[in-house]
Amino acid sequence: MLDRSSKHIYFRPVRSLRPAFFLLLLLAACDTELPIEPEESRFSEAGLSLSVDAINFDPTFMGRTSTSTVEVEYGDTLEMVLILFTSDTAFFKVSPDSVPFSKKNRNVTLTLNYTPGAPDTVDTGYLFLVALSYLDTLKTEPDTTGVDSLRLAGVGQGYFLDMEMIFIPGGTFTMGIDSASAAGDIRFQDEWPAHEVTLSDFFVGRYEVTNVQYYEFWKEVSPDHTPRDTSAMGSWPNVALNRPNFPVIGASWADATAFCRWLSLRTGERYTLPTEAQWEYVATGGQRREFPWSLLEGETDTTSTENGSTVYANIRRGGDGYTFTAPVDAFQAGTSTFGPLNMAGNVWEWCLDWYDPKYYRSEEIFVDPQGSTDPEHQTFKVIRGGSWLDDLHEARCTNRAALAPENQEINTGFRVVRLP
Repeated sequence: MLDRSSKHIYFRPVRSLRPAFFLLLLLAACDTELPIEPEESRFSEAGLSLSVDAINFDPTFMGRTSTSTVEVEYGDTLEMVLILFTSDTAFFKVSPDSVPFSKKNRNVTLTLNYTPGAPDTVDTGYLFLVALSYLDTLKTEPDTTGVDSLRLAGVGQGYFLDMEMIFIPGGTFTMGIDSASAAGDIRFQDEWPAHEVTLSDFFVGRYEVTNVQYYEFWKEVSPDHTPRDTSAMGSWPNVALNRPNFPVIGASWADATAFCRWLSLRTGERYTLPTEAQWEYVATGGQRREFPWSLLEGETDTTSTENGSTVYANIRRGGDGYTFTAPVDAFQAGTSTFGPLNMAGNVWEWCLDWYDPKYYRSEEIFVDPQGSTDPEHQTFKVIRGGSWLDDLHEARCTNRAALAPENQEINTGFRVVRLP
């Protein structure tokens, strides 16, 4: 990154326990044979009914989660408690894990989440439901008044297909800032002057490229494009498997462009890194915004919380809950108007262009600009967006920074663009 003060390049790096009698009662009700088959259900005897008897989750990309719901209706007047748990919490989770039923509380919606274990593999399991009540007030432990189970199934999808792309309509917007807006601060002179840029239609990734997406590419080309190991995140390829939905870091500009070429060959589409102009257009939503979430005159903030503590980005000292990078789908409140997430913070993002601090002052007609062609300025590539290692002002939409294309930094990743 380029340190503005010195203009030198620098490198910076539910409840989990249950009373034992719950399990004993469940085993007794099942005659110790699990899982409970739905046809053996005793729910109707307890006055309970389920909206479904099995759930097939939608095919789910690795690192993502699918959600489904189940309605439970209670038709009796006897007070009871419904205990819920799944056969394999690595794949399936249920919330809430216990529900009280009474004459006044007769309905509940259960939320089930599925996280795939491996690509192209079917994961199966069960949701177990046990209804407990005190039929005899002298007892110290409840009776099992109903048992049931739901069959659960899901399948993980391949990695590289999960390149969720958003259509960006072309248009003309104002890129950069005026010196007056920066109060004449020469640290921002590479953002001067504000100028009109016209862009054609394109598609951009909703998310930064993830570890597991890059891993699919890396398996075919390793070790030529192996990301740098970091003490913060771990060694490659373990980090890809342990943090699949986090942005890939430690990838050079050459690594990023090689990924784009590979993805183009795999899909038959034209993938590339965004130009600097495309990147800023998406980040600002084509408007004069300091940050992707900044409000224009007349707009209303729909993301603020009651205590006013909305977190928009993963930055240094931002109180965002992450010490290093965050999952690529975190910080929904900071989403760009066009739809992409984490255009500010998390990781710096490689752009296609060479970095030229005086490029905005050139005589070029800025229609689909590709960056400077001056041989004297073909040393560093543009990076945009700030990172978890940087303060908020580095995450401004117009901020320009530079990095040697061979560098593999712990706070630098990328997202892709697809051309029509």
